[in-house]
Amino acid sequence: MRYWASWWSGNYADEGCTETPFEMWVSGQRERADEKRDDCSICAVIDAEDEAAVETLIAAHFPDYEMRFCEAKSSDFSPPPDRFP
Repeated sequence: MRYWASWWSGNYADEGCTETPFEMWVSGQRERADEKRDDCSICAVIDAEDEAAVETLIAAHFPDYEMRFCEAKSSDFSPPPDRFP
């Protein structure tokens, strides 16, 4: 299955975030209430067995993640190239 997923993360190495085996895009940012750092709105197309496997993969690379959404898509889905080049 293919999924279009998005989550919040600081994407900071010193917080345990690591390089991913999938392509990802940052589509926005938000300020953290208690720190001087921002969180990124990260999007990715992820091929996985199910939604739980998507979230497990994200958690392995972004321990601070906060899931925004995870939508099942067709096997040939790719994000709009004008927004996610």
